[in-house]
Amino acid sequence: MLVLISAVASVFPLAASIEAQAVVPPGETYVAESGIARSGSMARWQLPTSGSRTLNVYFAPPPKQRDDYWNEARRSLRVWEGISGFPLQFKPVQDVAEADIEFRWIPRFPTTQAGLTDRQLDDSGFIERVTVTLADTHSDGMQMSNEFIRLVALHEIGHVVGLPHSENPADAMHPGNRNLELSHRDIRSVQILYGLPVDEAL
Repeated sequence: MLVLISAVASVFPLAASIEAQAVVPPGETYVAESGIARSGSMARWQLPTSGSRTLNVYFAPPPKQRDDYWNEARRSLRVWEGISGFPLQFKPVQDVAEADIEFRWIPRFPTTQAGLTDRQLDDSGFIERVTVTLADTHSDGMQMSNEFIRLVALHEIGHVVGLPHSENPADAMHPGNRNLELSHRDIRSVQILYGLPVDEAL
């Protein structure tokens, strides 16, 4: 969930079993520093034995006169896909029934909130399906700029892949994100979450 002013609690209780396989210096990842990876209380997508997985993504029809509305969300998906060793790929589909991830929009949220991610977990605690809702306008009725949609989508996709909120404003996973790119901590955190080797060149 992304809000414009104040931090809020995560939209879904984090519950799944993972083990951190990489060693990262303290403070370099909000997953490790929060103890989530060690406690096994975070949800993620289950990976096949091949180690990578393609997720089907459905985009609802865009708002009227905003045919390019979802372009920024697609750009944000590619940013996450660009992480070294990232095991998830996103494939657009035309039928919502085939989707693992559904993107919806609403005219506006009643508060300063700008995006919302709802995750469904399977019986083993892995993410099974996700719905992302983005607003077309701010709570005052002002239309979201393309740039703003991109930073909201970048944050919400972090929740899609399983990341929690960060307390550092420099991270895309901060509840009041103002970053159009992922921070080193965002990248290292998702590497820890999926047990990937950490890129020490970051």
